Amino acid sequence: MKALYVEPYEGGSHQYFGDQLVAGLDFEWTRLTLPARNWKWRMYGAASWFTLKNQETLQQEYDVLLCSSFVPLAEFKGLNPRLARTPCVLYFHENQFHYPIRHKKGERELHFGLLQMVSALAAERVCFNSEHNRDSFLEGAKQLLSFMPDYVPVEWLVQIRKKSRVLPLPLSLPTDLDFEELDVERERGPLILWNHRWEHDKNPELFFAALRVLIQSDTPFRVAVCGQQFSDVPPVFEHAREWLGERVVSWGHLPSRAAYEALLRRSHIAVSTSDQEFFGLSMLEATHFGARPLVPRRLVYPELYPAEFLYQDSKDLFENLQALCQAWTYGRIELRADRRRLTERFAADAVLPLYRDLFRELVAGA
Repeated sequence: MKALYVEPYEGGSHQYFGDQLVAGLDFEWTRLTLPARNWKWRMYGAASWFTLKNQETLQQEYDVLLCSSFVPLAEFKGLNPRLARTPCVLYFHENQFHYPIRHKKGERELHFGLLQMVSALAAERVCFNSEHNRDSFLEGAKQLLSFMPDYVPVEWLVQIRKKSRVLPLPLSLPTDLDFEELDVERERGPLILWNHRWEHDKNPELFFAALRVLIQSDTPFRVAVCGQQFSDVPPVFEHAREWLGERVVSWGHLPSRAAYEALLRRSHIAVSTSDQEFFGLSMLEATHFGARPLVPRRLVYPELYPAEFLYQDSKDLFENLQALCQAWTYGRIELRADRRRLTERFAADAVLPLYRDLFRELVAGA
């Protein structure tokens, strides 16, 4: 099977997804990508760029087309008539209806959501990485259509919903794990992990506010902060690095995947304070390696974790984190544990066959 993969925002979980599919499905892949930056311009310009710079590649015949929702699919197909009849899967890593607005006084730019609605209409199948992603997209689309003054195509959402399904990322999850405590300096407190993008939508301000509460209550802890960084890093990171002092075990970019996994193997608590999460890759990785998750009771997290790992609000976060740190420090509980029951349904061996079946189904019906 010849498959064309198009991703204008190749980085983070988007790149991870593409790497997993290309490595795990024995298709003849052609991969067209652009670096993960300037996302608004990617949505505006990707179709034209790929068309003008890859004319020979796009003149070939393909059995199936896989695009992320950053591709303006109707425009891309229109510019490349040979692809118009190629069955296409549009994959949503996130949707623009439920992405946090950074500037509070600004209004949401609804045209990006509308662009994704048009792309979904042009695809044969629309896949989302979680129920939260699918449901928030459809709800946002419904609200946008309610703003239209007349000639509202009510069939639009019906068609998108009919061809939508949830397919998670296939995760590369090692099985040779040891959940014993590798770091038992109880008097220094447990190791708290932040392993998210260093951007505003991950709400690092709340995470560091929680660490401030621990310091004010004389609760011992250590901290490791890693994750993907871009040019515009929120200033709270630089300030926090100063006042956290010797509590910092690791900070910033890690040199390799092996170094990242080594950090996961010794972390006790993994925290999310995110205002936006459609799948939760970094938390699932930390959980798989044994860290105790502590996540908000919203976004995708109720799909992933039982109630015992969810907090309600900032006060609940502070209280939970303090209680866990104190109980571990005084030897009353162990935090690291085998929680693979929470992650095994996302393992590549379980998920990749679902993608194989989807592509074969599309090709058979073409």
